[in-house]
Amino acid sequence: MTDPTPARGSSDFAAGLHQRDTQIAELNRLSATISQGGSLEKALQATLAQLLALTDADMGSIHVMDADTHSLKLMASQGVSEGFVCAERRIPIGECLCGEAARTGRLIMSEDLMADPRLVRPACREEKFGSVVSIPLTSRERMMGILTLYAKRLRAFSDTDQDLLALVGRHIGVAVENAQLSARMRELAVAEERGLIAREIHDGIAQSLAYLNLETAKLQRLLTGDPGPAMAELGHIRQVIKETCEDVRALLVDFRMTFKEGEGLAEALSRCLEEFGRRTAIRTQLIMSGNPSALPSPVQVPVFRIIQEALSNVRKHAEARTVVVGLRAAPSLLEVTVRDDGRGFDPAASAGQGAAHLGLGIMRERAAALGGQLSCESQPGRGTTLRLTLPISSIFV
Repeated sequence: MTDPTPARGSSDFAAGLHQRDTQIAELNRLSATISQGGSLEKALQATLAQLLALTDADMGSIHVMDADTHSLKLMASQGVSEGFVCAERRIPIGECLCGEAARTGRLIMSEDLMADPRLVRPACREEKFGSVVSIPLTSRERMMGILTLYAKRLRAFSDTDQDLLALVGRHIGVAVENAQLSARMRELAVAEERGLIAREIHDGIAQSLAYLNLETAKLQRLLTGDPGPAMAELGHIRQVIKETCEDVRALLVDFRMTFKEGEGLAEALSRCLEEFGRRTAIRTQLIMSGNPSALPSPVQVPVFRIIQEALSNVRKHAEARTVVVGLRAAPSLLEVTVRDDGRGFDPAASAGQGAAHLGLGIMRERAAALGGQLSCESQPGRGTTLRLTLPISSIFV
């Protein structure tokens, strides 16, 4: 390898990030860019653009680890040719400088890439890079990907440069892992909602329609004789149809109800209760203590869905005049209560019977997925109280 003469002082790379306090602020801004949600690819592209603006690098790329193929997948690039993008879309772990950085978890640099015997990928040679540094993106000792910065001129990298770039790699690695976890939780939430819709349709609407089919056949037989019983049966069928239509409308409203931009659990729940009261004429009240909206978004959504399901049970079965929803966010525990003044029931006597218990089963599944518990307290004529307890520690692990 030749001994390059830097175009400027060896501390230029670190000086590009200004002073230490400014460096930390910029690192936090880079992490925030990735963690703000949406497309990870777009977030990494924006992060790369920020990095190139803050350093003396001319070009750059970010590859993210693909555990299924044991390779690095290109997620962002800037300043390089289209041919380079196509050729470097996948890099095997351990191959060339970038692949070796991913394999070892150590920063790898070359001050004169064209003279470096480790260079084996033709695309990098064709780009005629001067100097290159490949920085592992790590989180909790897990390899998340590789950030590579290229300079057209020959460039030396001081110890200060390397320490700073390693810190950049850790910040971006943590942000990438958080973004991937959030994306997986969103995917699981969508899958869960689809399963819930399927169960609601199968165990509610589908059963009602099957029942109507049987009742219609019965009505046809009755019409051959005395019309009195037939008319009574027809009235019953119409009532079932009405209730089924109400269930469908309520289901559509519930699943369209979601969090608006910048809205937390408290605000979304307040809107939900207002809409519930308007549709059902049941008086609603929301009592809160602490700050439930400070919970992570992936937790707020399933808690919101549990409350929606509880309200759905109130509408269908309770014959209540009032429902009160309580939220208490303590340092170590989130407690949610949904209390109505309806007809109540005997939980022991009616366990496993009816649609109300289907709803309880769905809510318990949601609670268990969050590491919490759901209990039900009720007596005939004394209303019903559902209580969700969720340890805060289970949320932030």
